[in-house]
Formats: sequence, C-alpha cells, structure tokens
Amino acid sequence: MTSARESLLSWYHDATQELINSAPGSTDGGGLLLLDGEGAAMNHLLRRQAVSLLKLHDSVTKKKKEEDEEDPPDGGGPVVNAQLLRQRLEDLASISTSKFYAYRYDLVPHHWRQIYTDTLILTTFDDILGSLLARQSTGWLTRRALDGVVEKLDRAIITAGGAGVLGGAWIEKTIELLEKLDSRATAAENEEEPPSPPPKRVKVPPEPSEENDDDTRSSLNLLFPPDEPHGRPALAKDRSCPRHKGWSLAAFETYMNGARPPRPVIFTDLASSWPALTDRPWKSRGYLLSRTFRGRRLVPVEVGRSYVDDGWGQEMMPFGEFLSRYVDADVDAKAARTGYLAQHNLFRQIPALRNDICVPDFCWSPVPGHPTDEERNRPALEVPQLNAWFGPARTITPLHTDGYHNLLVQVVGTKYVRLYPPWAEGMRPRGVEDGVDMSNTSALDVGVMEGWDEAGEGDATAEDMRQAKRDLEGTEYWECILGEGDTLLIPMGWWHYVRSLSVSFSVSFWWN
Repeated sequence: MTSARESLLSWYHDATQELINSAPGSTDGGGLLLLDGEGAAMNHLLRRQAVSLLKLHDSVTKKKKEEDEEDPPDGGGPVVNAQLLRQRLEDLASISTSKFYAYRYDLVPHHWRQIYTDTLILTTFDDILGSLLARQSTGWLTRRALDGVVEKLDRAIITAGGAGVLGGAWIEKTIELLEKLDSRATAAENEEEPPSPPPKRVKVPPEPSEENDDDTRSSLNLLFPPDEPHGRPALAKDRSCPRHKGWSLAAFETYMNGARPPRPVIFTDLASSWPALTDRPWKSRGYLLSRTFRGRRLVPVEVGRSYVDDGWGQEMMPFGEFLSRYVDADVDAKAARTGYLAQHNLFRQIPALRNDICVPDFCWSPVPGHPTDEERNRPALEVPQLNAWFGPARTITPLHTDGYHNLLVQVVGTKYVRLYPPWAEGMRPRGVEDGVDMSNTSALDVGVMEGWDEAGEGDATAEDMRQAKRDLEGTEYWECILGEGDTLLIPMGWWHYVRSLSVSFSVSFWWN
C-alpha cells in the first residue's frame, strides 16, 4: 500500500507540474489575466522556484529509493540550493503581500492574488520536503510542519480568496488529504488500524500532543456553558419581536411584500432540524475541533469590544488557539480583551461545517428593496451570502445597517438584539473615517446608552449617550433575545445592535 508520505509527495508533484505548465496570464473564470511588467517578472520567478522544487522532490524520492536498495549508489551533491529557494519564495510572498496594502482590498489586481496563492502553495511543498528530509526517509511530517502547512493554505484562502492556477478547490482537497494521511501515518506509527471517521455524535478526543494531558482532552469535549455571566437585558413587552412558526413560503412572501414595510420577527422552526443543532452539535468543543483539523484551521479574529473602538484590531490564528484564548477564557476577567470570529464565510473555507446547516427556503423569496432610499439597493445576489459569528459572552456588533435582508440563525447560546427602522431619526450615522465610508454604522453606543458598558477612550461620553437615549424616547424599536434554534428576520436597512449573552455561534444569511 502506498505510504502517506508517498501519496502526499505525488499529490504535490503533480500540482507543481501543472503550475509550471500553465502560461502566465492564464484564465481563472474571468478571462485573460493582464500582467504588468512587475507581475510578469514575479510570475516567471515563481515558475523557476516550482522547477527547483521538483528537482528537490526528485532528490527526496531518489534518496528513499537508494536506502531501500541493498547496495545504494553514491549520493551526489545537492540538486538545488535549498536555502536560496526558500529565500526566493519568501521574497515572492513579501512582494505579493505588499500589494494587499497598496490597493483597496476589493481592487487588488487578480494576478497578484494568484501569485500570492501559488507562492504559499509552493512554500508548503518546500516545508513538506524539508520536514521529510529531516525525519528519515520513512517518517511523516512533524507536528510543527503540519501546523505550518495548514496555516499557509488557509491564509491563501482567507487573504486572497484562493485565487490561483491551482485555486481554492485544490487547497480544500489538499487539506482533506492531509487530514486523512495524517490519521493514516499516526496509526501506522502506533501499529494500529487507521481510525474510523468521527461519528455523528462526538466521542472522539482531540489529537494528543505534548501539551495536552488527559484532563485537557476530556475538558475539550464538554459542551460550551450556557451561562450568561453578565446578565441579560429586561425586554419591554410591547417592543419584543413577535415569534412565529409554521409559516409557508407564500405567507412569508406576502409578509415581506405587503403594503407596510416588514418588521423584525422571529421564526422558531426554520433551523430546528439542522445537524448543527442535533446530531452534529456545534455546542461541542470536540465536534468543532474535529471539523477544523483538530483546531489547526486558521480563522480571522476581531480583537476588541467593537470595531469602532480605539485599539480594535484583527488577527489570524488557529481555531484551537481562538477557543483557548478567547472562548474558554475566564469570563470574569474584565480586563481581558474580547475575541470574535465575526462576519467570516467560514463555510466556504471549511465545507465540512457547511454540511451542518441549510439555507432557509425564505432566502429564495422575492423581496422588496430598501424602504427609504433606492440608491442603497445593491445588485441582486445569485445565492445568499453566509457568514459565521462565533465568540464568548460580551462580544458585540455596534448599531449598523446591512445592504441586504438578513436571516440571523442562533445555533449556540443566546444573543440580545436591538433594532430601529430605517426611517428612525437620531441614528447619528458616522461619516468617512480614515478613508473608509462608515455611514452604515451609528455613533450611538447602545451598551453605553443602557449602562451595560463603560465609554471607552475616543468614544462619546456616557452623558452624551444618556442624552441620546432621551432623544430617542418615542422612537419605534424592537428587541429580542435569541435562543438556540431561533431565526431573526432583519429587514434591509434596519439598524441593529447585537450582543452575545453567553458563548454564542450564529449564522447570517444575506439575500436580496
């Protein structure tokens, strides 16, 4: 039977050969890619490194063959300068990365996204070859090498959308292959049969490591606690969002397109049969770790209370690190910074999680445009946009509006939501800040207005927020607390503030 290492080397060899054979300016579903002089030079340099990697690959497989023979021939000198190869790949990654800062993100030329992705793929090939050379010819990847390979492949998806000759589909298959081969190699090292795939009900412990003892392994399989450590707001009875179930698609379409613009409502039965809520529960740490390559998958994390606060930032880190650093952190540590996996298409990145949820049928309904300003309407989406929102208690999304209708599904824990209509006065939309149009976000801080949070540096004063609250007396608003399985309709243009009361995992579906 082909070993795990041989399967992986063969997979990367064929992919690298495909990259070499592709001509600069190859198409990626959108026509010819036009390269400027610098881009053409970098593309040429990239392919030279690919050729060197194949030579290095041949030296690794040759060494293995010679060691398998009884009387191996004398080995020659190094086929390539491995140190120079690594430096060239680092240079390519650095130059292409700089383009993401030279342009607005959505305007980065496609060929630079492609060069960045292909460079990271080749870098992982170099990492694999280096790890295998260092660990005897029969060994598998070191834990550190495996972590680094997964991190780089995910970075290509998150940063550049997986654009490239090989593309996001190849990266997805490669990570699946790595997980499969790693299980096989681990089983072979332990002289055991390969483990069966994780069962639907999670009973598989996280991968053991030097840092994980038995107690840690057991704790990671516990469910996220339902505790609401900071309490929950009291709801005004006459402002609580109505709750419904059993609506047909026709009833929903009638509600959305009636004479009166739709208001927020909660549906209690749209997601009740989702695997994420039943037999593949997202409330289980162990299950989420099993779907993220034992926590290796890279995710973008917002660090700070709110994206409008001073000191707010973003980091990318392995999913397991995000869990331990933020989700499992001491909830009573008020000085601790909040981490939030927010507005990320986790399901494109990790299709295994996408299989645990379903797009509600309501997302295919014909719906009205913006109720007060036609210029805010966006081009029609072919399919709904999905985003994940996962974090500990006290994560917030400040008062803002979306350019689409939104069905927000609560999968784990509880959330408080406050909503104001598009025609409400006194919303204080922000302007252009640091070159970014922030007009869809309000300067009102609901948490400070209600006394749940303290005003931060650079924010409006608490007294100013109390005055804003007085100014809003009599203004229409709606509020709710979402529990597991609840789906909140947020009509297009509605201002909404969202606050996690416990460890919370939500999925939003935008459509128009």
